[in-house]
Amino acid sequence: MTSLLCFMLLFNIHYIQSSYLGRLSPDDPYIEIGKDMNLTCVLNNESVLKQYPNKKICFDAKRNFSDKDITVINKTAAMLHVVNMSLSDKGAFNCVLSLDCSNLLNETWVHGQIVAVGHASQKPVPPDVPSNLTCISYNFDNMTCTWDPGRPTHIHTTYRLYWTIQ
Repeated sequence: MTSLLCFMLLFNIHYIQSSYLGRLSPDDPYIEIGKDMNLTCVLNNESVLKQYPNKKICFDAKRNFSDKDITVINKTAAMLHVVNMSLSDKGAFNCVLSLDCSNLLNETWVHGQIVAVGHASQKPVPPDVPSNLTCISYNFDNMTCTWDPGRPTHIHTTYRLYWTIQ
């Protein structure tokens, strides 16, 4: 039963990943206000274009994009260049196949990313190594520990303490 469950989970994960027609990268980027952003869409292979003849790679988001915003890299890849990102630009950016990038009707979804936009001080940073660790134990029945976690990271961080008796 366990091996069947593992096979089903692996099969489902593989099926979900392979059901995308391509990939939009980088993954969930953080862009500072006023900076430019590049997103690259790469189709899985040329057979995707054969499935959707006459369609080309386009991008869909809150902001409308023209052909001048999109650089065609080759048949299966294109890059979106967005100038001067603002807070209103945050959200979903999608790579789609469409007949006309300026009029996205009957588009075919390829892949999407969530783009975060904010100030440099809000950019998530890796957590610091905790310092000033102090623990007090009462007859090994109860232990209370405190530490300095370091600078704010804007990332949910879970701290785990492991101890052994030597």
